[in-house]
Formats: sequence, C-alpha cells, structure tokens
Amino acid sequence: MKYEVIDKAFEGLVHSIKSYFNDVDSITLFQKRNTLKLIDYAEKQYVVKSFKIPHILNKIVYRFFRDSKAKRSYANSLRLIGLGINTPKPIGYIEFNSVLFFKESFYISEFFDYDFEIRAVLKDKNFEDRENILKKFIEFSYELHNKGVYHVDYSPGNILIQKHDKGYVFSIIDVNRMKFMKFDDKLRMKSLMKLSKNMNDNKFMAEYYAKISDKDKYLLFDILQLHLKEHQKYLENKKRLKSLKD
Repeated sequence: MKYEVIDKAFEGLVHSIKSYFNDVDSITLFQKRNTLKLIDYAEKQYVVKSFKIPHILNKIVYRFFRDSKAKRSYANSLRLIGLGINTPKPIGYIEFNSVLFFKESFYISEFFDYDFEIRAVLKDKNFEDRENILKKFIEFSYELHNKGVYHVDYSPGNILIQKHDKGYVFSIIDVNRMKFMKFDDKLRMKSLMKLSKNMNDNKFMAEYYAKISDKDKYLLFDILQLHLKEHQKYLENKKRLKSLKD
C-alpha cells in the first residue's frame, strides 16, 4: 500500500477508501473506463475516482517504473493550485499493490459544486450569456497556456463552471494526463482542438484568443483548423481499428 494525504486528518478516509467507495450511500457520478463516486466524510462531500485496473504489462510498469494515474492526479492538482489555477482541492491518493504487481488506485478530492460544464455551452446555441462565457473561457485557457499548463484531456466534460454574481469560475478536472511546458502558437491551438466540431465556434474562439494575445487571428484559426483535421483523422482511424478488432 502506498499513499499520500494533504493533511493527516484524512488518513482515516484514505485508509478506508474501499469501504467508503463501496458503501450503498455513495453516489455514482460517472462510470465507464474509470468510476467516480460522491461520498460523505466528516460532514463534507468528496469525490473518489477509482481508476480502471490495468492490463498485465502495465501492472508491472505502474508497480516499478511509472507513477500511477492516482498519484499523478494528486501531484498535478497540487501543482495547479500552486500556480493559482482552479481544480478541486486534492485530499490524497492510495495505491494497492502486491509484491510484483500494481493492483488498483483511488484519488480523492473535494467536491466542486459546479453549475454546468463548458460542454453545455458549446452544445446549446441559445445558452444564456453564451458569447460572454466563451470569452471568459478563452481567457481562462490563455491563462493556463501562459502558466505553461498543457491539459492533454482538455475536452468539454473536463471544464467545470460555477456562476457567480460577479462572473464565472472555471475549474479543470481529470488532470492525471498533464504536461508543464512552454507554449508556442501551435501548442496553444492544439490545446483547443478537442472542444468543438462547430467551425463557427472554433473561429470565434481562435479570433478572441488572437485578440487577447495580440496575435494574428487568421494565423491562429488556420493552425486550429489543421489540428482539428488531424484530430478528426485520428478519431476515424481509432474507430476503424476498433471495428476491425470487434
């Protein structure tokens, strides 16, 4: 067993995480490749993420050579908060191993009570205050890039938004796949390629990004279009390979 906690007060929660996770009162928020559940502990709510148990080769890799997704989620969250970027506050992670193999892992964070995802805004052309939200979202993305944060899974379901009287608060989740690096224009636009297939929205976001960054709007949109085409080709090839396996 291997674990880290942000405060010793949470050691009891982390050590008993399987019991909390499997409790009948826990609420499943998401279940596909990984499973997210909402649990109660000490009169507060927390989100627990159970990562899919890896195949045999990765059981060895994660046991001896590579940090688990749970550990990376914890470490990246701490680094983001240190940079002043919103992500649900990390509580801790825990790994369960045998002598030779990595078995399973859990990541625990505070519950971020969001109002909607950026997905809802991008899908609904009549979403209230849509244009302003997209502008604020691009400003948030620009801040990420300037601080050297490349979120590999920067997709519509991983950007949460709280609405306040004074504006909007953006928070990113699913942060285990993240790089910290210097951005050029290509990487800035590549970061936005998973958000929307709608060309008008992509044009709007690229042009507003150009405006706040004092860059050429035509150049940025051309770069974004190139990445969108490459990403679409990747998805099509992935789908084709999957159908061949089936």
